[in-house]
Amino acid sequence: MKLLQSFIAILLSCYALTCAAQAADAAPWYDIELILFKQGSSGNESTENWPEDPGSPDWANTVSLHSAPADDPFQPYTLLPKSSWRLNAEYNALQRTRGEMEPLFHQAWRQPVTTRNAEAIYLGPTFQHPDGSPPAPFEGVIKISVNRYLHVDLDLLLRGANELPPPASPELLPSPNRGSIRFVGKRRMRSGELHYIDHPRMGALILISRIEPPKPEPVQAVEPAPTAITTPEPDSTPKATDKPLPPASAN
Repeated sequence: MKLLQSFIAILLSCYALTCAAQAADAAPWYDIELILFKQGSSGNESTENWPEDPGSPDWANTVSLHSAPADDPFQPYTLLPKSSWRLNAEYNALQRTRGEMEPLFHQAWRQPVTTRNAEAIYLGPTFQHPDGSPPAPFEGVIKISVNRYLHVDLDLLLRGANELPPPASPELLPSPNRGSIRFVGKRRMRSGELHYIDHPRMGALILISRIEPPKPEPVQAVEPAPTAITTPEPDSTPKATDKPLPPASAN
């Protein structure tokens, strides 16, 4: 009985792994282009009460953007070439605001998007979270999922944006996030539409476009080569022939 239960458990595990692999293969693919920018302080923000230490995004198990291999552009989280970027005009417009809106990040990448368990993608001046090195001026994570609509979750830190006096006790080491302003934003959106996610000190422009990966070419069955039929050559060895018996002699 125990052997049968173990066998059934193994079959169920294999089935679950197969279903998960098929779901990943069936996930739709999207091109994502994102601009993050810093907004200058204004009188409207005087009523904001920023926490001294806002905490930080969850850096655990984040994935990093990387260059795409030349032979396979449909690898998850691969960067797209600048020639395919579509928000260059918006980026240039931000630069012309003379400091009122300062661009911090502009990249585009390609990824499959699932309905649940969305991967957290690291965003920052480098493409990997700088553990053990000086904190970056800004960094964060983004998660993208789809369930009838696309859903975007942003969690960003803008360091040094909240000017604070030195810590009351010099014996206490300040948190690396002290003086940071945290931008947590969520947005439901449609494919192919430009969306703006607002915050008093930061902003995000994001465009997500559905793409279709190329279908694999069907494998054609190779017919086996016809087997050559060889006709045996006639045997050239001379064969013995029956000779007539000599006539009987007369007695």
